[in-house]
Amino acid sequence: MSLIVLTGTTGYIGQNLTKYFNSKSKKNKSISLRFQNWHKMMPLETETIIHLAAINLNPQDSAFDEEYFRVNTELTSKLFRYFLNSNAKTFIFLSTTELIDKHIYEVTEDAKVNPTNPFLQSKLDAEQFILKQNLPEGKRAIILRVAPVYGRETKSTLHDTFSFCKRFPWFFGVFDTKQSFCNIDNLTEIIAQIAENTSVSSGIYNVADSDPISSVQLVNWIAEVFDKKAKIIKVPKGILNLFAKIGNMFNWEFNSKKLFELSHSRIIVGNKILAALDKNKMPVDTETAVLKTIEYYNSIKI
Repeated sequence: MSLIVLTGTTGYIGQNLTKYFNSKSKKNKSISLRFQNWHKMMPLETETIIHLAAINLNPQDSAFDEEYFRVNTELTSKLFRYFLNSNAKTFIFLSTTELIDKHIYEVTEDAKVNPTNPFLQSKLDAEQFILKQNLPEGKRAIILRVAPVYGRETKSTLHDTFSFCKRFPWFFGVFDTKQSFCNIDNLTEIIAQIAENTSVSSGIYNVADSDPISSVQLVNWIAEVFDKKAKIIKVPKGILNLFAKIGNMFNWEFNSKKLFELSHSRIIVGNKILAALDKNKMPVDTETAVLKTIEYYNSIKI
């Protein structure tokens, strides 16, 4: 049986991926890159390396800049060099769709990148290092740009909306935007299928739920879980802009940046990975995944 080696298994994605492999009786091993002799811990029978380890402490704090590049770029480079000289056949690297320019509505793998902080720059540098290397015959390197992840046991952008709707009406009904996310169950299933399906060739692939989430629909789903009628108010854009500008001056959470996020759609196109896996849709449909997540948030009262 082939062996899958994972890094970063203490993180949310790593924990769920490990549980998935164990549930399917897939032989897997966790390796920590914090140890200087990590390469000595690599089993010779390793078939696939899934690199999840990364740090994203506070992208706006310059005190962490060097650490981002040390962990996210340099360690990735070292691990990939090891892969090139090992018996392993597949290297899967998790990146993020946040690399893509925020003003782009429809995000494909070829969309313009615009890293806006050291964390994103360090992830892009790691991507570029991988892409520049010459792969020996029989090896493949898969870069997965993942949409914002949500699911049970983690807070996410969806949780922010959930928390807001518990306390206030939804004042932003004037914007019926659509946003792409990635449910944790879809992500683990796709990673596992890539590891098993050797026909998926090297390259960059977006990973997101099949359907984007409408902001108004999300508010309605939250109300459905609360067993209440959704309170949606269409505050005029001019008033929202005014409050956002005031928020800029007083460092409120609601400011121009937040208003931009609320008023702009962002669709992640994931057709390339579905085609490579010969699939029409992601394993879990968006409505089912979102409702389960909202019900989880409501059950634990976070």
